[in-house]
Amino acid sequence: MTRWMRRRVGFVVFLAGLLSGIPPRSATAETCLSPYVKRLDRPEKYLYVFCVDADAKDNDFLAVIDVNPDSGTYGTILHTVDLGTKGNETHHWGYTDDRTKIWAGGLFSSRIWILDVASDPALPRIEKTLENVPELSGLSGPHSYYALPGRMLISFLGSASGGLPAGLAEFTNDGTFIRRIDQPEKAPYGYDVAIKPGLNRMVTSSFSPLRNYKKPLAQMDLKDFGSELIIWDFKNRQPLQVGKTGLAPLEVRWSLKPENNYGFTNCALDNSIWLFRANGGGSYEFKKVIDTGALPADLRQSPDDKYLYVSCFGDNSIQQWDVTDPEHPKLTSSVVPCVQPNMMHVTGDGKRMYVSNSLLSTLDHSGRFYVRLIHIGVSGMQVDPFFNIDLNKFPTGPARGHDMLIN
Repeated sequence: MTRWMRRRVGFVVFLAGLLSGIPPRSATAETCLSPYVKRLDRPEKYLYVFCVDADAKDNDFLAVIDVNPDSGTYGTILHTVDLGTKGNETHHWGYTDDRTKIWAGGLFSSRIWILDVASDPALPRIEKTLENVPELSGLSGPHSYYALPGRMLISFLGSASGGLPAGLAEFTNDGTFIRRIDQPEKAPYGYDVAIKPGLNRMVTSSFSPLRNYKKPLAQMDLKDFGSELIIWDFKNRQPLQVGKTGLAPLEVRWSLKPENNYGFTNCALDNSIWLFRANGGGSYEFKKVIDTGALPADLRQSPDDKYLYVSCFGDNSIQQWDVTDPEHPKLTSSVVPCVQPNMMHVTGDGKRMYVSNSLLSTLDHSGRFYVRLIHIGVSGMQVDPFFNIDLNKFPTGPARGHDMLIN
Protein backbone atom coordinates (compact mmCIF):
# COMPACT_ATOMS: atom_id res chain seq x y z
CA MET A 1 0.00 0.00 0.00
CA THR A 2 1.41 3.40 -0.98
CA ARG A 3 1.91 6.25 1.51
CA TRP A 4 -0.96 8.16 -0.15
CA MET A 5 -3.28 5.12 0.10
CA ARG A 6 -2.42 4.62 3.79
CA ARG A 7 -3.19 8.26 4.39
CA ARG A 8 -6.53 8.01 2.60
CA VAL A 9 -7.50 4.89 4.56
CA GLY A 10 -6.62 6.60 7.82
CA PHE A 11 -8.53 9.66 6.74
CA VAL A 12 -11.65 7.61 5.96
CA VAL A 13 -11.47 5.82 9.32
CA PHE A 14 -11.06 9.14 11.14
CA LEU A 15 -14.02 10.71 9.37
CA ALA A 16 -16.20 7.67 9.86
CA GLY A 17 -15.78 7.97 13.60
CA LEU A 18 -16.18 11.72 13.66
CA LEU A 19 -19.11 12.15 11.35
CA SER A 20 -21.22 9.15 12.28
CA GLY A 21 -24.85 10.12 11.90
CA ILE A 22 -24.05 13.36 10.04
CA PRO A 23 -25.40 13.84 6.49
CA PRO A 24 -22.88 13.92 3.61
CA ARG A 25 -21.30 17.30 2.96
CA SER A 26 -22.99 19.61 0.51
CA ALA A 27 -22.53 23.25 -0.39
CA THR A 28 -25.03 25.57 1.24
CA ALA A 29 -23.90 29.04 2.25
CA GLU A 30 -20.42 30.28 3.09
CA THR A 31 -20.43 32.63 6.05
CA CYS A 32 -18.42 35.80 6.68
CA LEU A 33 -18.52 36.86 3.04
CA SER A 34 -20.39 39.89 1.77
CA PRO A 35 -24.08 38.99 1.22
CA TYR A 36 -23.63 40.20 -2.35
CA VAL A 37 -21.04 37.54 -3.24
CA LYS A 38 -22.21 34.61 -5.34
CA ARG A 39 -21.91 31.52 -3.14
CA LEU A 40 -20.00 28.40 -4.07
CA ASP A 41 -22.52 25.87 -5.42
CA ARG A 42 -20.44 22.76 -4.71
CA PRO A 43 -17.95 21.45 -2.13
CA GLU A 44 -14.65 23.27 -2.36
CA LYS A 45 -11.83 21.98 -4.57
CA TYR A 46 -9.20 24.63 -3.93
CA LEU A 47 -8.05 26.58 -0.92
CA TYR A 48 -6.26 29.86 -1.64
CA VAL A 49 -3.82 31.06 1.03
CA PHE A 50 -2.41 34.61 1.04
CA CYS A 51 1.27 34.33 2.04
CA VAL A 52 3.95 36.72 3.31
CA ASP A 53 7.54 35.66 2.72
CA ALA A 54 8.59 35.16 6.34
CA ASP A 55 11.92 36.97 6.24
CA ALA A 56 10.72 39.57 3.67
CA LYS A 57 13.69 38.77 1.42
CA ASP A 58 11.63 37.22 -1.37
CA ASN A 59 8.34 38.09 -3.05
CA ASP A 60 5.00 37.51 -1.38
CA PHE A 61 2.63 35.08 -3.09
CA LEU A 62 -0.67 33.21 -3.23
CA ALA A 63 -0.64 29.44 -2.65
CA VAL A 64 -3.22 27.10 -4.22
CA ILE A 65 -3.95 23.96 -2.17
CA ASP A 66 -5.87 20.92 -3.40
CA VAL A 67 -8.71 20.26 -0.92
CA ASN A 68 -10.75 17.85 -3.03
CA PRO A 69 -10.67 14.50 -1.13
CA ASP A 70 -11.26 12.63 -4.40
CA SER A 71 -8.09 14.08 -5.94
CA GLY A 72 -4.79 12.23 -6.08
CA THR A 73 -3.04 15.40 -4.97
CA TYR A 74 -5.34 16.11 -2.03
CA GLY A 75 -3.68 18.09 0.75
CA THR A 76 -0.79 19.38 -1.36
CA ILE A 77 0.26 22.77 -2.70
CA LEU A 78 -0.48 22.76 -6.42
CA HIS A 79 0.73 26.18 -7.47
CA THR A 80 1.94 29.55 -6.26
CA VAL A 81 1.36 32.99 -7.78
CA ASP A 82 4.27 35.40 -7.35
CA LEU A 83 2.96 38.88 -6.50
CA GLY A 84 6.05 40.53 -7.95
CA THR A 85 7.14 42.41 -4.81
CA LYS A 86 8.20 41.71 -1.23
CA GLY A 87 7.55 43.22 2.18
CA ASN A 88 3.88 43.96 1.44
CA GLU A 89 2.46 42.32 4.58
CA THR A 90 -0.16 40.55 2.49
CA HIS A 91 -3.18 40.22 4.73
CA HIS A 92 -6.89 40.08 3.81
CA TRP A 93 -8.76 39.63 0.56
CA GLY A 94 -12.25 39.09 -0.82
CA TYR A 95 -14.26 37.99 -3.86
CA THR A 96 -16.03 40.37 -6.19
CA ASP A 97 -19.80 39.96 -6.25
CA ASP A 98 -19.70 37.64 -9.29
CA ARG A 99 -16.91 35.54 -7.74
CA THR A 100 -14.70 35.88 -10.80
CA LYS A 101 -12.00 37.98 -9.12
CA ILE A 102 -10.26 38.27 -5.76
CA TRP A 103 -9.14 41.64 -4.46
CA ALA A 104 -6.12 41.31 -2.18
CA GLY A 105 -3.85 43.82 -0.48
CA GLY A 106 -0.78 44.56 1.60
CA LEU A 107 -0.94 46.38 4.93
CA PHE A 108 2.61 47.78 4.66
CA SER A 109 2.74 48.64 0.95
CA SER A 110 -0.98 49.48 0.43
CA ARG A 111 -0.73 47.68 -2.93
CA ILE A 112 -3.86 45.94 -4.16
CA TRP A 113 -3.85 43.01 -6.57
CA ILE A 114 -6.88 42.00 -8.63
CA LEU A 115 -6.68 38.27 -9.36
CA ASP A 116 -8.61 36.35 -12.01
CA VAL A 117 -9.85 33.09 -10.48
CA ALA A 118 -12.56 32.32 -13.05
CA SER A 119 -10.51 31.48 -16.15
CA ASP A 120 -8.78 28.59 -14.35
CA PRO A 121 -9.46 28.27 -10.60
CA ALA A 122 -6.38 26.06 -10.18
CA LEU A 123 -4.15 28.71 -11.78
CA PRO A 124 -5.13 32.20 -10.59
CA ARG A 125 -3.41 35.05 -12.37
CA ILE A 126 -2.81 38.71 -11.61
CA GLU A 127 -5.09 40.83 -13.75
CA LYS A 128 -4.08 44.23 -12.38
CA THR A 129 -1.97 45.76 -9.59
CA LEU A 130 -3.01 49.06 -8.05
CA GLU A 131 0.22 50.78 -7.01
CA ASN A 132 -1.11 54.23 -6.10
CA VAL A 133 -3.96 53.50 -3.69
CA PRO A 134 -2.94 56.12 -1.06
CA GLU A 135 -2.77 58.79 -3.75
CA LEU A 136 -6.17 57.80 -5.12
CA SER A 137 -7.99 57.41 -1.83
CA GLY A 138 -6.03 59.38 0.75
CA LEU A 139 -5.91 56.17 2.82
CA SER A 140 -3.40 53.43 3.69
CA GLY A 141 -3.49 49.87 5.00
CA PRO A 142 -6.33 48.33 2.96
CA HIS A 143 -7.87 45.70 5.18
CA SER A 144 -11.35 44.29 4.42
CA TYR A 145 -12.55 43.73 0.84
CA TYR A 146 -16.33 43.76 0.84
CA ALA A 147 -18.22 43.13 -2.37
CA LEU A 148 -21.08 45.37 -3.48
CA PRO A 149 -22.98 44.95 -6.76
CA GLY A 150 -20.32 45.73 -9.38
CA ARG A 151 -18.10 47.39 -6.78
CA MET A 152 -15.61 46.68 -4.04
CA LEU A 153 -15.90 48.49 -0.70
CA ILE A 154 -12.60 48.57 1.21
CA SER A 155 -11.97 49.51 4.81
CA PHE A 156 -8.58 51.12 5.51
CA LEU A 157 -6.59 51.27 8.74
CA GLY A 158 -5.28 54.80 8.38
CA SER A 159 -4.61 57.92 6.34
CA ALA A 160 -2.25 58.11 3.37
CA SER A 161 0.52 59.28 5.72
CA GLY A 162 0.13 56.22 7.96
CA GLY A 163 -1.67 58.03 10.75
CA LEU A 164 -5.33 58.90 11.30
CA PRO A 165 -8.13 59.15 10.34
CA ALA A 166 -8.92 55.83 8.71
CA GLY A 167 -11.80 55.51 6.26
CA LEU A 168 -13.56 53.56 3.52
CA ALA A 169 -13.27 53.68 -0.24
CA GLU A 170 -15.21 52.27 -3.19
CA PHE A 171 -13.81 51.00 -6.48
CA THR A 172 -15.34 49.39 -9.54
CA ASN A 173 -14.64 45.68 -9.89
CA ASP A 174 -11.95 46.42 -12.48
CA GLY A 175 -10.09 48.83 -10.20
CA THR A 176 -11.36 52.32 -10.95
CA PHE A 177 -11.56 54.55 -7.86
CA ILE A 178 -15.07 55.88 -7.19
CA ARG A 179 -15.07 57.68 -3.85
CA ARG A 180 -13.80 57.93 -0.31
CA ILE A 181 -16.14 57.67 2.69
CA ASP A 182 -15.04 59.53 5.80
CA GLN A 183 -15.57 58.36 9.35
CA PRO A 184 -16.96 60.56 12.14
CA GLU A 185 -14.33 62.71 13.84
CA LYS A 186 -14.78 61.02 17.22
CA ALA A 187 -14.15 57.54 15.74
CA PRO A 188 -10.99 57.87 13.59
CA TYR A 189 -9.84 54.24 13.75
CA GLY A 190 -10.84 51.62 11.16
CA TYR A 191 -10.63 47.88 10.60
CA ASP A 192 -13.51 45.70 9.37
CA VAL A 193 -16.84 46.36 7.63
CA ALA A 194 -20.07 44.32 7.41
CA ILE A 195 -23.46 45.13 5.89
CA LYS A 196 -26.97 43.87 6.57
CA PRO A 197 -28.83 45.04 3.43
CA GLY A 198 -32.34 44.18 4.67
CA LEU A 199 -31.86 46.52 7.61
CA ASN A 200 -29.97 49.18 5.63
CA ARG A 201 -27.24 49.01 8.25
CA MET A 202 -23.45 48.81 8.05
CA VAL A 203 -20.99 48.36 10.92
CA THR A 204 -17.28 49.23 11.00
CA SER A 205 -14.73 48.45 13.69
CA SER A 206 -11.39 49.73 15.01
CA PHE A 207 -7.72 48.75 15.14
CA SER A 208 -4.59 50.88 14.70
CA PRO A 209 -2.85 52.75 11.84
CA LEU A 210 0.40 51.94 10.04
CA ARG A 211 2.49 54.14 12.33
CA ASN A 212 1.69 51.71 15.15
CA TYR A 213 1.10 48.21 13.71
CA LYS A 214 4.36 48.32 11.74
CA LYS A 215 6.29 48.38 15.04
CA PRO A 216 7.28 45.23 16.95
CA LEU A 217 4.67 44.32 19.54
CA ALA A 218 6.79 45.48 22.48
CA GLN A 219 7.01 48.95 20.92
CA MET A 220 3.35 49.39 19.97
CA ASP A 221 1.46 52.15 21.75
CA LEU A 222 -1.64 50.67 23.39
CA LYS A 223 -3.14 54.17 23.44
CA ASP A 224 -3.07 54.16 19.63
CA PHE A 225 -5.81 51.53 19.21
CA GLY A 226 -9.52 52.13 18.76
CA SER A 227 -12.39 50.83 20.87
CA GLU A 228 -15.37 51.94 18.78
CA LEU A 229 -17.98 50.40 16.53
CA ILE A 230 -19.72 52.71 14.08
CA ILE A 231 -23.31 52.03 12.98
CA TRP A 232 -24.03 53.43 9.51
CA ASP A 233 -26.97 54.13 7.25
CA PHE A 234 -25.70 51.91 4.47
CA LYS A 235 -27.54 53.38 1.48
CA ASN A 236 -26.53 56.93 2.35
CA ARG A 237 -23.07 55.91 3.67
CA GLN A 238 -23.76 58.10 6.71
CA PRO A 239 -22.66 57.32 10.30
CA LEU A 240 -25.55 57.12 12.74
CA GLN A 241 -24.00 56.08 16.05
CA VAL A 242 -20.61 55.46 17.65
CA GLY A 243 -20.53 52.76 20.31
CA LYS A 244 -17.78 51.85 22.78
CA THR A 245 -16.49 48.28 23.19
CA GLY A 246 -13.35 46.64 24.53
CA LEU A 247 -9.99 47.63 23.04
CA ALA A 248 -9.40 46.70 19.37
CA PRO A 249 -12.75 45.34 18.16
CA LEU A 250 -11.77 43.49 15.01
CA GLU A 251 -14.15 41.34 12.92
CA VAL A 252 -17.81 42.33 12.76
CA ARG A 253 -20.39 39.60 12.13
CA TRP A 254 -24.10 40.25 11.74
CA SER A 255 -26.46 37.47 12.74
CA LEU A 256 -27.20 35.49 9.59
CA LYS A 257 -30.95 35.32 10.18
CA PRO A 258 -32.78 38.13 8.32
CA GLU A 259 -35.02 38.99 11.27
CA ASN A 260 -32.14 39.45 13.74
CA ASN A 261 -30.87 42.98 14.26
CA TYR A 262 -27.66 42.17 16.14
CA GLY A 263 -24.14 40.92 15.69
CA PHE A 264 -20.79 40.33 17.38
CA THR A 265 -17.21 41.57 17.41
CA ASN A 266 -14.03 40.13 18.94
CA CYS A 267 -12.01 42.64 20.99
CA ALA A 268 -8.42 41.46 20.59
CA LEU A 269 -6.85 43.49 23.39
CA ASP A 270 -9.76 42.98 25.80
CA ASN A 271 -9.95 39.15 25.46
CA SER A 272 -13.67 39.36 24.85
CA ILE A 273 -16.57 39.19 22.40
CA TRP A 274 -19.13 41.98 22.42
CA LEU A 275 -22.73 42.01 21.23
CA PHE A 276 -24.10 44.97 19.29
CA ARG A 277 -27.89 44.92 19.27
CA ALA A 278 -30.74 47.24 18.23
CA ASN A 279 -32.58 48.40 21.35
CA GLY A 280 -35.93 49.11 19.72
CA GLY A 281 -35.53 52.87 19.76
CA GLY A 282 -33.51 53.19 16.58
CA SER A 283 -30.12 52.98 18.29
CA TYR A 284 -27.85 50.11 19.32
CA GLU A 285 -26.51 48.89 22.63
CA PHE A 286 -23.03 47.40 23.08
CA LYS A 287 -22.41 44.69 25.67
CA LYS A 288 -19.61 42.26 26.53
CA VAL A 289 -21.02 38.72 26.44
CA ILE A 290 -17.97 36.42 26.31
CA ASP A 291 -14.60 36.28 28.04
CA THR A 292 -12.35 34.48 25.56
CA GLY A 293 -8.83 33.12 25.67
CA ALA A 294 -5.89 35.45 25.10
CA LEU A 295 -5.92 37.71 22.04
CA PRO A 296 -9.06 36.68 20.13
CA ALA A 297 -7.87 37.39 16.59
CA ASP A 298 -10.54 36.07 14.21
CA LEU A 299 -14.30 35.44 14.46
CA ARG A 300 -16.38 33.14 12.26
CA GLN A 301 -19.95 31.82 12.15
CA SER A 302 -21.70 28.54 11.44
CA PRO A 303 -24.17 28.64 8.52
CA ASP A 304 -27.10 27.88 10.84
CA ASP A 305 -26.24 30.95 12.96
CA LYS A 306 -25.89 28.76 16.05
CA TYR A 307 -22.15 28.98 16.69
CA LEU A 308 -19.37 31.52 16.80
CA TYR A 309 -15.77 30.38 16.38
CA VAL A 310 -12.98 32.50 17.85
CA SER A 311 -9.25 31.93 17.39
CA CYS A 312 -7.37 32.71 20.61
CA PHE A 313 -3.99 33.59 19.14
CA GLY A 314 -2.32 33.99 22.53
CA ASP A 315 -3.66 30.69 23.91
CA ASN A 316 -3.08 28.50 20.82
CA SER A 317 -6.75 27.50 20.82
CA ILE A 318 -9.98 27.83 18.87
CA GLN A 319 -13.24 28.05 20.80
CA GLN A 320 -16.77 27.21 19.65
CA TRP A 321 -19.55 29.19 21.36
CA ASP A 322 -23.27 28.45 21.15
CA VAL A 323 -24.92 31.87 20.62
CA THR A 324 -28.52 30.67 20.36
CA ASP A 325 -29.10 33.06 23.24
CA PRO A 326 -26.86 35.93 22.08
CA GLU A 327 -26.70 37.55 25.51
CA HIS A 328 -25.66 34.32 27.24
CA PRO A 329 -23.33 32.30 24.95
CA LYS A 330 -22.10 28.88 26.06
CA LEU A 331 -18.67 27.38 25.35
CA THR A 332 -19.27 24.01 23.65
CA SER A 333 -15.90 22.93 22.25
CA SER A 334 -12.23 23.91 22.13
CA VAL A 335 -9.22 22.58 20.19
CA VAL A 336 -5.52 23.38 19.76
CA PRO A 337 -4.74 23.00 16.04
CA CYS A 338 -1.28 24.62 16.03
CA VAL A 339 0.77 27.36 17.66
CA GLN A 340 -0.92 30.76 17.37
CA PRO A 341 -4.00 29.86 15.28
CA ASN A 342 -5.36 32.95 13.61
CA MET A 343 -7.45 33.05 10.44
CA MET A 344 -10.30 30.57 9.99
CA HIS A 345 -12.50 29.75 7.01
CA VAL A 346 -15.69 27.76 7.61
CA THR A 347 -17.07 25.85 4.61
CA GLY A 348 -20.54 26.24 3.17
CA ASP A 349 -21.92 23.15 4.88
CA GLY A 350 -20.46 24.16 8.24
CA LYS A 351 -18.56 20.85 8.58
CA ARG A 352 -14.97 21.98 7.97
CA MET A 353 -12.76 24.83 9.04
CA TYR A 354 -9.36 25.69 7.58
CA VAL A 355 -6.94 27.42 9.96
CA SER A 356 -3.74 29.42 9.36
CA ASN A 357 -1.34 30.73 12.01
CA SER A 358 0.08 34.13 11.16
CA LEU A 359 -1.43 37.39 12.38
CA LEU A 360 1.13 40.09 11.57
CA SER A 361 4.87 39.76 11.05
CA THR A 362 5.25 42.21 13.93
CA LEU A 363 3.12 40.03 16.25
CA ASP A 364 4.02 36.44 15.32
CA HIS A 365 6.39 34.65 17.68
CA SER A 366 6.06 31.24 16.06
CA GLY A 367 8.71 30.53 13.45
CA ARG A 368 6.72 27.69 11.93
CA PHE A 369 3.67 28.17 9.75
CA TYR A 370 0.95 25.75 8.67
CA VAL A 371 -2.59 25.33 7.40
CA ARG A 372 -4.63 22.83 9.41
CA LEU A 373 -8.12 21.39 8.99
CA ILE A 374 -10.75 21.09 11.72
CA HIS A 375 -13.84 18.89 11.31
CA ILE A 376 -17.03 20.13 12.97
CA GLY A 377 -19.58 17.55 14.04
CA VAL A 378 -22.22 16.81 16.66
CA SER A 379 -19.52 16.38 19.30
CA GLY A 380 -17.83 19.67 18.49
CA MET A 381 -14.49 20.29 16.78
CA GLN A 382 -11.71 17.80 16.03
CA VAL A 383 -8.38 18.52 14.37
CA ASP A 384 -7.72 16.36 11.30
CA PRO A 385 -4.45 14.51 12.07
CA PHE A 386 -3.74 13.87 8.39
CA PHE A 387 -4.21 17.33 6.88
CA ASN A 388 -1.14 19.46 7.54
CA ILE A 389 0.03 21.96 4.93
CA ASP A 390 3.64 22.83 5.74
CA LEU A 391 4.38 26.44 4.72
CA ASN A 392 8.02 26.20 5.82
CA LYS A 393 9.55 24.36 2.87
CA PHE A 394 9.16 26.68 -0.08
CA PRO A 395 12.29 27.29 -2.19
CA THR A 396 12.31 30.79 -0.69
CA GLY A 397 11.97 29.47 2.86
CA PRO A 398 9.06 29.76 5.32
CA ALA A 399 5.94 31.77 4.50
CA ARG A 400 3.40 33.30 6.86
CA GLY A 401 -0.04 32.14 5.71
CA HIS A 402 -2.81 34.57 6.60
CA ASP A 403 -6.24 34.89 4.96
CA MET A 404 -7.89 32.04 3.05
CA LEU A 405 -10.67 31.60 0.50
CA ILE A 406 -12.19 28.45 -1.02
CA ASN A 407 -13.15 27.79 -4.64
